Amino acid sequence: MRQRLSARQLFWRGVLAAAADVAMATGAYPWVPHLARAALRRRGPPDEIGPALGVAAREWAVALAASAARPIGFLGLPGARGRGPRPIVMVHGYAMNRANFVPLAARLARAGLGPIVGFEYWTLGKTASAARRLGRFVDELRAATGAPQVDVIGHSMGGVVGRYYVTLGGGDGAVRNLITIGSPHSGTDVSAIGIGRPAVELVVGSSLMARLEAARRPVHTRITVIGSRVDALVPAADQAPMAGVDSVVYPDLGHLSLLASRRVAEAIIARLRR
Repeated sequence: MRQRLSARQLFWRGVLAAAADVAMATGAYPWVPHLARAALRRRGPPDEIGPALGVAAREWAVALAASAARPIGFLGLPGARGRGPRPIVMVHGYAMNRANFVPLAARLARAGLGPIVGFEYWTLGKTASAARRLGRFVDELRAATGAPQVDVIGHSMGGVVGRYYVTLGGGDGAVRNLITIGSPHSGTDVSAIGIGRPAVELVVGSSLMARLEAARRPVHTRITVIGSRVDALVPAADQAPMAGVDSVVYPDLGHLSLLASRRVAEAIIARLRR
């Protein structure tokens, strides 16, 4: 299933990708946010700093691998021909693309899940617009496969897009499982340094966050929220609990490391098999 983007969107996607790659190559991400949070914790026990730096070092390795794998985003994900219980739609985060899901998709495919497809969207635009496009994509996928429902896995901003579709965009029921990974459901202050609509919509206390919080909880879609206490971009402790939602929190995984973790994959596989 092909998705079309305008020349303007393709240009800015390239600019964002280049900026993200530079940040990862130089270590600006993850070292700057992780060291900043480590400095804030210096008032606590000294033995907390060493583990935090170890998390940042592992996150940098994953970030470099993700940057190198970005061109793979032009290809399909592992598991595209899978024959599992439902199609799986993977929704990437801000300034990223579907290549970030390659490790996770490969594990899901080996578990017999799928078919697995990546959904690409304009991350500088409105969350509502991305959710509408996701809805059309899901409808086309269901029609093409004959599946009555799909599962949606969203990372970071992609999880917020998925939540908007399920709670405000008519996706309740079309989506059997919505699983979000490192998503700022209560917003994140880091968004304020970004560009585009997410710099307004994904910050703490935004009108979008208030709308999502006030939205009726889905009746048919099961939601699982996965996060990490040491995620320097979206710390789990900063995200308010959501009623009726299954929550999984890890103590030692960075924002991108969540996607490369075998433990996270196993938790997702268990939920998609239910």
